Amino acid sequence: MKYCLLIAFLGLVNPLRAQYFDKTYSLALDVNVPVANTDYVNQASARGFKFGYREMINENLFGGVDFTNSTYTRHIPRQTYTQGTSATTTDLFNYAYGYGLTLSMDYFFNTEQKFMPFAGLGVGASYIDYRQFFNVYSSQDESWGVLVRPQGGFVYRPKEASRWGFIAGIHYNYSSAKSKDFDLGAFHSIGAQVGIIMLEW
Repeated sequence: MKYCLLIAFLGLVNPLRAQYFDKTYSLALDVNVPVANTDYVNQASARGFKFGYREMINENLFGGVDFTNSTYTRHIPRQTYTQGTSATTTDLFNYAYGYGLTLSMDYFFNTEQKFMPFAGLGVGASYIDYRQFFNVYSSQDESWGVLVRPQGGFVYRPKEASRWGFIAGIHYNYSSAKSKDFDLGAFHSIGAQVGIIMLEW
């Protein structure tokens, strides 16, 4: 009788444990607003995405990588610029194309319910391609730096045992990728993401 009860108990526990996911894949739209170097780029950018992969370290802690991309812009209306004895009248179009690759850790406050909030941190490398267009000419400067990305958000699953759901969150980006040619310091931005997430177990 004791063995029958034990087998029945294990039969109940195993399906419950099967609901613990151990890997996630996410793809999200990443909207960012620059908060530094705003003389160069100052517009909110919806031209970005974030791809994330996580593996379970323990029931609540997950580690993995994030790849991010974003494009920042600014249009400066037509003006006349003088340098020595020469003058140029033109619009200026400033761009900053940013790419980031980070090792990231997320702490999930629960991993069994439909609504799963988390907080995390990513640290890695940042590459920014600074470009300025005027008339038929352009200037460019490329820079590498360290990227630090604290973030927080939540995952929502339609059902507790669902293998897919929605992910949303906010984050702060600090990149040390400076530009000497454009006299720009470290790049800071804040942003929000919304997308889909797939879970495996």
